[in-house]
Amino acid sequence: MYSDATTNKMGRWGMRLFEGDQDLDIALEINTAFGDSDDKDLQLSPMVHQTDMAHYKTDEYKKELEGFVSNSRSTLNSGIGDELFKLFRKREHERNGKYRVIIVGAIMMRAGAVIKDDDLNHLCELVPEIPSRDGLKPVLRNNPALCSPSSLLEAALDGDDWGFRHPGKVQFLTALENYKPGVPRSFQEPSCYNCGKIAADSGEEILLQCSKCKRVWYCNVACQRAHWKNHKSACIPPEDRISLNV
Repeated sequence: MYSDATTNKMGRWGMRLFEGDQDLDIALEINTAFGDSDDKDLQLSPMVHQTDMAHYKTDEYKKELEGFVSNSRSTLNSGIGDELFKLFRKREHERNGKYRVIIVGAIMMRAGAVIKDDDLNHLCELVPEIPSRDGLKPVLRNNPALCSPSSLLEAALDGDDWGFRHPGKVQFLTALENYKPGVPRSFQEPSCYNCGKIAADSGEEILLQCSKCKRVWYCNVACQRAHWKNHKSACIPPEDRISLNV
């Protein structure tokens, strides 16, 4: 993972929602939508941003997170969620403004909060307007396992890399299709890189993992074959990987 000291950014280490600095920065912005003082901080971002990678896999953290998600749902359902949509929909003309509304929707679904029909329909309408890349950044596509330091730096600091990657786009669309108020939707759970389904959506106990790179999942072999063209350049065995940036 390449990190530049002047920016302290890692770029994007995954192709789904909340697997890059862009999404996490927006989540932090949403925290302070109504003010940046401690008493106004909504503290929603921990639902999608676990900084201690070892701790969040423990049973202890799982229980802690469940309580946090429940509290966040209560906060959002108190009218805060409606106000967030109202505020950021008015600011869609700003840079990344439309994608910011997408992240508001993702946070609402993560909490299982109530989303009004008008806002839900608007999220569906916004998706085609958001830029989306199919796979790796162009600078990494030829041979990601042998990238030069300059290519890795360029990938990490790619200011034009905003919006969706295909796996995140279908992940969001499938979350919308399966949205149920009161039912939290985790965006860290394995999801199909071709169609966006999680195991519960497909009726399977677990998804299939790519046996070579061990970084992506599919709900069936058909989806894996359909996604191979986009995945091929990024399908690198763990022992050959020199950068987590994608």
